[in-house]
Amino acid sequence: MLDWLNNFDLGRWWIAAIAVGVAVLVPASSAKDHDIALVGFGLVACGFGEWMNHRMETEIKLAGTLTTFERDNRVLGFVIDGLGIILIAVGLYRVLAS
Repeated sequence: MLDWLNNFDLGRWWIAAIAVGVAVLVPASSAKDHDIALVGFGLVACGFGEWMNHRMETEIKLAGTLTTFERDNRVLGFVIDGLGIILIAVGLYRVLAS
């Protein structure tokens, strides 16, 4: 029943951050809860920023193909990460302050 959970790759956690962010953003936007929507949008932004910083690298070896996701910091990835962190912090502050 939870077979997809066994195949989940924690090495690519940024994809899960995007999925969770969208799962938070869509219902919050439709319910017009802007504070929670900020948190969801921040999660999506952080996920895309990390995706940009973890580019896929493929190398052909004798035993087969080796695919890695090593971190290679990029300016745009850091900017999007920073924007996401700010959005999450502002959204959480507004939720907790109200």
